[in-house]
Amino acid sequence: MTTHDISVSLGLSRNTVSKALNDHPSISEATKQKVIETAMAMGYKKIKLPDAAQLSRNSKTTKTISFLTAKKETFSDGYWMNVMQGVEEVTSDNGYEIMFSFIKHEDISSLVLPQSIANSTVDGFIVAGSITKEYNETLMKVNLPKVFIDIHSDVSFADLRTDVVLMESEQSVYQLTGHLIEQGHRDIGFIGDVLNCRSFMERWLGFKRAMEDAHLPVNTDYCLIGENPSSYHNYSDLAELLEKMNRLPTAFVCANDMIALNVIKFLTDNGMKVPKDAAVAGFDNNKQSELLNLSLTTVHNDEYALGRRAMEELLWRMQNPDRPYELVRISTKPLIRESTGTNKKRQPV
Repeated sequence: MTTHDISVSLGLSRNTVSKALNDHPSISEATKQKVIETAMAMGYKKIKLPDAAQLSRNSKTTKTISFLTAKKETFSDGYWMNVMQGVEEVTSDNGYEIMFSFIKHEDISSLVLPQSIANSTVDGFIVAGSITKEYNETLMKVNLPKVFIDIHSDVSFADLRTDVVLMESEQSVYQLTGHLIEQGHRDIGFIGDVLNCRSFMERWLGFKRAMEDAHLPVNTDYCLIGENPSSYHNYSDLAELLEKMNRLPTAFVCANDMIALNVIKFLTDNGMKVPKDAAVAGFDNNKQSELLNLSLTTVHNDEYALGRRAMEELLWRMQNPDRPYELVRISTKPLIRESTGTNKKRQPV
């Protein structure tokens, strides 16, 4: 067992861990406490223990929350960076420290929890993004205050053992799909790994409800909704699947803007014009869409507010451990732009 192992487990630098283990005065007592507790739990031997009385005092005032996510790549995505900033601001304003835990894929498969969670060395934790159903359920069993930002689509809300904060998804996509129908589209496809998370599932349900209310069939030949390793975010994989369609729909509703951008690239690469030959709508109002030569129809959500609300919910849960679990939804707003057409109606085929 090395200081590197401890640093990875806690989401701290190796230098910080080393200083904490050697009782360096530049490291806060709360950080020393959580490093020492984790090191002891992991079997690390070279620890310079502080005074026992001080250690006892620190254990009562750690004021640390853990922010869990499935992979480090998550933080290269502007969406989750904004969520994290919202969490961090509320955390800091309330005198807490934040600890980042990046869960390895092998730990997810074997249901191994981060040491800080398994040993309850934090006051509570937030789970960012969906992981697997089994891992979600394992985390829900931990006897600590917790809040999930989104959750696996197969986790039943009737069996929740955690608070969940989500963006409103179903009604917004219902409205986007309704707009496409009003524009004259009848052959409309949906793209998104609906088993990946609850939000994607609800966007699919909003799409289906809009089609059914307009008495239009949902043609699954136009849809890509199955499990996908990249959740259709990898362009080459998505392009290959689109090429296999015998016929493309006249419009696509995508689970997020990253997928929508890939669809637009595919259409453009194949000599088609958006929205003349095919309309495309996304979700998230991602800044990357500003690189297009046309504006993207999408749904605006405030991921910064999502992060703030998740941390506020966690603080409330710490003070109200026996209250019923809550589902919190943050409002969203459909934005109709050029990629779906805003004026002339398309004649139904």
